[in-house]
Amino acid sequence: MATSIIHNSDALSNDILAPIKMGAMLDKYPRLDPPLVDGLLRQREVANIIAAPKLGKSFLALNLAWCVATGRPWLGFATEQHRVLVIDNELRPCTLASRHRAVADAMQIDMRLHGDFIDSLCLRGRLCDIHKLEAHLNTIPPEHYGLIVLDALYRTLPAGTSENDNAAMTAIFNKLDQYAEMLGSAIVIIHHSSKGEQVGKGVTDVGAGAGSISRAADTHLILRPHEEPQHAVLEAVTRSFRAPKPVTVKFDWPVWQSTELEPVVRRKESIGDVKQARLDKEVDERIIQALANNRRQTKSQLRAAVGMGEARVARSLARLVSERKIEGKNLR
Repeated sequence: MATSIIHNSDALSNDILAPIKMGAMLDKYPRLDPPLVDGLLRQREVANIIAAPKLGKSFLALNLAWCVATGRPWLGFATEQHRVLVIDNELRPCTLASRHRAVADAMQIDMRLHGDFIDSLCLRGRLCDIHKLEAHLNTIPPEHYGLIVLDALYRTLPAGTSENDNAAMTAIFNKLDQYAEMLGSAIVIIHHSSKGEQVGKGVTDVGAGAGSISRAADTHLILRPHEEPQHAVLEAVTRSFRAPKPVTVKFDWPVWQSTELEPVVRRKESIGDVKQARLDKEVDERIIQALANNRRQTKSQLRAAVGMGEARVARSLARLVSERKIEGKNLR
């Protein structure tokens, strides 16, 4: 007996699943879903945006929303123009409206042309978890939105659910997959990074909670602070694209912009680093003072004058010469 063929979206609402013959599968799915953000995200995929609290990830998502709504590139990645829905469960409506206005003005967007391309659903004060959200999403026609932004993940968790529970978070992302397929939309989730040092972690390890949060998403995108203030390093791993190279982006409130700076993640100073910097400063100041009293001294005289060992004095002299705070030709 021939096996019947069931489309993936049909399978979501059926209890019995049947295999698809490979020939039929290749005929039915000749290509991948179209990109929404080329190189990062396709239609019907789910993505995470992960960053530390107050780093600007919500503004990053709003920048993305307006870029998709207007068909503009986002941080160097081409976008396909679509309608956008922003579901916000953290901000009051007036605050969200103010942010939208600020972002649109900074991007010089003509609201008369594009203002109707973004809709918002404000849930603060009337929160609903990921399951109750279905009642709202069921009112949306399929493919009405190309992108849905959900800010933030932690406020959609059902009561009693821990973000550290792998099974529970897998179930959450299964529900998000269902919504993405049902609506024909890409879904972007805003989530926070874990506490502590992030510089040594892999991209998929940056994010609070269970490992399934990164594994279940099609795209896992993170922001980590750059060595330069107001800058961050943007990195991503993807399921249906080659992983893009890290790039440096700058937050010039209220918009993020790509830059040419080398993507170098800032390393958090340890207590030992702070102590060493204080000791280095102390010996540098002593040497500068000693040379101010007598510009031509031997290194052994300097060591005696500052009361420091040979290695510390040698490192300080090299540092001061390289920083042009003293002239090396005066040292004998």
